[in-house]
Amino acid sequence: MKAYLCEFLKDYAYPEDAARVLLDAYDRIAASAEARTLWEGAIALYEADCLCNYDDVLAAADRAAQLIQAHPYTAELLIFLCLSKHLRTLYLERGIDLAYYRKSMEDLRYKLEECMLVYGIVGSFVARWFVGFFCLKRFGIGRLQFEVVPFKSNYERDGLVLTTASKVLNVHIPRSGEPLSEEACCDAYRAAKAFFQEEIQTDPCPFVCHSWLLHSPLEAVFPKHSNTYRFLKSYDVLETDADKNGDNLWRLFDTMEKNPDRLPADSSLRRAMIDYLKQGGTLGEGYGVLLV
Repeated sequence: MKAYLCEFLKDYAYPEDAARVLLDAYDRIAASAEARTLWEGAIALYEADCLCNYDDVLAAADRAAQLIQAHPYTAELLIFLCLSKHLRTLYLERGIDLAYYRKSMEDLRYKLEECMLVYGIVGSFVARWFVGFFCLKRFGIGRLQFEVVPFKSNYERDGLVLTTASKVLNVHIPRSGEPLSEEACCDAYRAAKAFFQEEIQTDPCPFVCHSWLLHSPLEAVFPKHSNTYRFLKSYDVLETDADKNGDNLWRLFDTMEKNPDRLPADSSLRRAMIDYLKQGGTLGEGYGVLLV
């Protein structure tokens, strides 16, 4: 496993300092009989069934972290890095193109970078998010990520009727650093439509997205020429909820700070958002539909 981890971290371009922390944690787990037993047991659970109880997997990782005095965020990312070896085997066994595996596994590094920015810790503070990829329900496809979910409302447009019994493709936006361009999104929608065609046979194909980017009041904040504005406007937003506690601010500002006067103002979007917040605006989340 150590050789596999070294190769994975190199292949996916993990920062050298972060890779050293992760590999050091693995070495210390391997050197502790109790921690190693917990770790190997967690991996065995996943190898026996990718639909295993991930709470048990993460509990074992957390306990191993405690034994070696590592941060649980570090151990929770590390256990999924280890599980990625068997996940690749599952892709091969099921005949799934490894290009989707690569796109999906890139998300682990994005979440590492996010954790380092927000908390200064090598690891992930949203490790349960990875479960969708590892149980083969969510896939990275082009610029976006997709999974089949039930629709949460009732909707009719262009002759298509959706109810809570309908299956739709849920869209997630990885923090890859790539532009969220209209072209890249359209390419991803078309590829996802083909990938999930056996599960979603509706035409046009219904996509849904639940994101802070779809919070309708932000239409006045995003520059009209920006990719974020075009993304918001491409969806028919059905619901929007204000985040009065500022719980989503970290997604844009890379900090758990909630005071607008202390938020970083190092980009035009951040400065515009700070002005918006000081005028009483809030972030939030919107739920929208897009037919492709």
